[in-house]
Amino acid sequence: MATISTALRTQFKEPTKEQLTEIFFSLPSSESLGKIDKSNDQQVEKMDINTVLSLSVQGIEDSYAGKLYLIAPYLAFASLDRKSMRFTIPLSTIRRVERLNARAGIYALSLSTWHGHKIIVQLTSLRTTADLFCSLLRDALKIELQRGQMKLVKPFVKTCYSEALVSNSSSVADNEREDGSLISEEKENAAPRESTYHGGLGLRFKFPGDPKKLREASKIKLWATYLRSHGRNLTLLRYPQCTRLVQVGLPNRLRGEMWETLSGSIYLRFSNPGYYDDLLKKNEGRTTTSTEDIEKDLHRSLPEYAGYQSEEGIGALRRVLQAYSFRNPELGYCQAMNILAAAILIYMSEEQAFWLLEVLCDRLLPGYYAPSMHGTLLDQRVFEALVQRTLPLIHDHFQEVDVQLSVASLPWFLSLFINSM
Repeated sequence: MATISTALRTQFKEPTKEQLTEIFFSLPSSESLGKIDKSNDQQVEKMDINTVLSLSVQGIEDSYAGKLYLIAPYLAFASLDRKSMRFTIPLSTIRRVERLNARAGIYALSLSTWHGHKIIVQLTSLRTTADLFCSLLRDALKIELQRGQMKLVKPFVKTCYSEALVSNSSSVADNEREDGSLISEEKENAAPRESTYHGGLGLRFKFPGDPKKLREASKIKLWATYLRSHGRNLTLLRYPQCTRLVQVGLPNRLRGEMWETLSGSIYLRFSNPGYYDDLLKKNEGRTTTSTEDIEKDLHRSLPEYAGYQSEEGIGALRRVLQAYSFRNPELGYCQAMNILAAAILIYMSEEQAFWLLEVLCDRLLPGYYAPSMHGTLLDQRVFEALVQRTLPLIHDHFQEVDVQLSVASLPWFLSLFINSM
């Protein structure tokens, strides 16, 4: 308990209002961006404004009152209850902003996104406040244009599977087999299918689980319908249906992309093209204590999976773990990181996995993968208290045999329950 108390005093600080906003909208933190040399002296003041938001799509008439946040280079929205509807989109994905001819006293904008959706925003604050917000939004969009970020959207979205899934010229959803493979891939004399989207080892070594029991084909069609009408990857709008679809389950081919979209690691990957490859080249041949520890654990990482019985899978896992240790030398490599990275590499490319690992270790699970493991130990105390309150028979049994509950539960938490699923 002393380890936890010391760590709490030194590591955990009350987050500021700005940090809480960044966490809620899954935005890259200022500290995270500070690790990367980015020349962006031009900054726009942050601002939020009361709004009523609706999506200009036939058949979708829901309107949500909430707040619109300008946190350059992002635009974010959250409904008043902070649950019903929200989104975070890079300003570089906004293609057009129009002032609508609304009735007297109503200030409304139409935002056209990269994927062709129109978001109608009714600004309900005072006219002077609305004018200021629009002025800041205009300045922020100009900066994104000058930086050349808008030119990067097209090549980036091609790396996302959702583009192939909902493309008008593609019938991926209809051609999807239960095991996640494409029917067209097995036709005789068929031309090899050129895929530019990122994917994990599962595309080559198959995904875990029984695809029929997982209802992969049904999930793909449900998600394709949602993504077609509510945006995808960089422009995803999180309506209540999105939460329900996540609860139903993510299809294997889409799982990696949704992980990075909902966690916010997609924004780091979009903002730093080529960073992962450059980091590996810069540190090629470098040996540290972390790289030595990584080598010891490579073949202990999900060894039952076919991908990690081959050099292709082991090599990918090695590169991701080493790249993270080079990026964050203070933490380097810690126990159970190999299990976590091995699991996400089944569904994500190396670059996607690298940025997701960054978000997991630095923002979502602070103190989990650290020498003191204070974050994990703290959660263990909370878990033990919950077991004592809700499952007293199990708690009493562990007390009788003089075994700490953490002996069984600690590996669950460290591996995010991967080994127990």
